Amino acid sequence: MSSVTGPLAPLAVAVRADLADLAGRVLVEIDAGLPELGRDPRVRELLVGTVQGSLEGALAVLVGSGDPEEVPLPPVAGELARRLAQQGVAVTVLLRAYRLGQAVFQQDVITRIAGAGLGPDEMVAAVRELTAVAHLYVDRVSEEMVAVHQAERDGWVRRRDAARLAMVDAVLGGRGGTTAEIESALGHPVTGEHRAAVFWAGPEAPDPGRALERAVGAVGEQLGCARTPLVVAPDAATLWAWYPCAGGPVELPDGPVRAALGPPGTGVEGFRRSHAVARRVQAVAAAAAPAACRPVTTADDLGPLLLLGSGTDLLAARVADVLGDLALDDEQHERLRDTVGAYLRGGGSLAAAAAELHLHKNTVQYRLRRAEEVRGRPLGVSDADRLDVEVALHACRVLGAAVLRPAEG
Repeated sequence: MSSVTGPLAPLAVAVRADLADLAGRVLVEIDAGLPELGRDPRVRELLVGTVQGSLEGALAVLVGSGDPEEVPLPPVAGELARRLAQQGVAVTVLLRAYRLGQAVFQQDVITRIAGAGLGPDEMVAAVRELTAVAHLYVDRVSEEMVAVHQAERDGWVRRRDAARLAMVDAVLGGRGGTTAEIESALGHPVTGEHRAAVFWAGPEAPDPGRALERAVGAVGEQLGCARTPLVVAPDAATLWAWYPCAGGPVELPDGPVRAALGPPGTGVEGFRRSHAVARRVQAVAAAAAPAACRPVTTADDLGPLLLLGSGTDLLAARVADVLGDLALDDEQHERLRDTVGAYLRGGGSLAAAAAELHLHKNTVQYRLRRAEEVRGRPLGVSDADRLDVEVALHACRVLGAAVLRPAEG
């Protein structure tokens, strides 16, 4: 857009002469609409400079000595954007301040246009030109301030998160200083009750960061924690969280994010132990076949499988030894395994198993006989065998195809 000419130029010269008064009125309007900007003395100082510099930039365009798309951002305005980003003030506050200032500025100039003795057509043309210039200038300056704010915010968040992750690593490693020093560095209590969780996103997640954050919030709501959790990101697809409460059952919708929860713990030692268990739960859950992996897994869900070492090869071999062909991966053998599991959970009662499975006792009895035939030997002949069978069945339920044998044909 070319520099402004015509009746606006001399009016802008007159406005420039009264710049201090106009800047004062802009500040009054911003103070009324955004009182939070006046609480920090340094922010207030930067705000005053930003208003002054922005008005000077806009008037430079109106007197014909600049292009609204090329006038530089006042340096003090960039410093204000960085300061607000460091304080966690949303960029929308900056944009609102500029729009409030724009309104006062335009009202002042329009009043002068109305009193300049212009004809109707000249007056309309001047107002249109003023509006176009003001919008172009504010939009361009706003874009630059948003960019400065975002860059500072991103850098500050990265520095803060890196420092917090370093402190978490120190605490988990038995270091970190006194409890007071740890709490000060983390901004999170470690003296009370904790429940640790590990969240991870699969490669199919289109926006892992957003998906993980939503999952962390959803779990916090279900646990009923009054305070927000401590959250750190060890990598781009994982979040570690500590909720300051014990909570209860947790569910997540099936999707790209999985969660592993540790047991409640108290104090710094509980902080460490709950996380250690959550990491162990994650390792086992991640070893499961995709179809068997559930959205949320706890230590109680895994039982003895929590002791599973890295990999599932040895466990799969043990499952095959214990269950024989009951470990085949198809619907027929899954039904037999479910029947055996219900029977053992019911203490060897046909009635209890039938009630759990909603089957007739005769059907349960038939399936048990069939399961023994498929296995190649009776079920639960000894206490040791019974325990082996229960653990093997549990592994099949939790890990699925990771420990099952493919069915032929």
